[in-house]
Amino acid sequence: MLVIVDNGKNADKIAALIRGAKKVVKPGSIPSDATAMILSDGDVKTQKANEKILKEFDKPLLAIGNSSLFMGTLYGANIVPGKIVKNERIKIERPCAILLDLKKVFTVVKASTHEMDDLPEQLEVMASSKYPFEVVADNEKPFFGV
Repeated sequence: MLVIVDNGKNADKIAALIRGAKKVVKPGSIPSDATAMILSDGDVKTQKANEKILKEFDKPLLAIGNSSLFMGTLYGANIVPGKIVKNERIKIERPCAILLDLKKVFTVVKASTHEMDDLPEQLEVMASSKYPFEVVADNEKPFFGV
């Protein structure tokens, strides 16, 4: 079952977009039958709970917004202030599972007020813009951050 972790921002909207079995839960109550996970964007108060998930979970995982930053900091990235950008053009650098159905260049709204200023060795870039780490993937686990 797909588990969507509600970190405070848009978990219900994410759930509405997904067909099939899914469950929205708080960061401290992950069911044992989770086969994949989405960590929603949200409050930095959820960082420790998200880092625990990232350390223990070994199945497919998508970290969105601040959750992606939590993944970066877990591996040693520095986080710095960033800018909200409407119509940010993203370019796919390497194909990966979460980018398969997208054009080589596509447009998104970047709503995060912080970003990684370096990329830990554990992560690699899958897509970039003026900001070089738009989509990252873990080298060892099936984890992606956007």
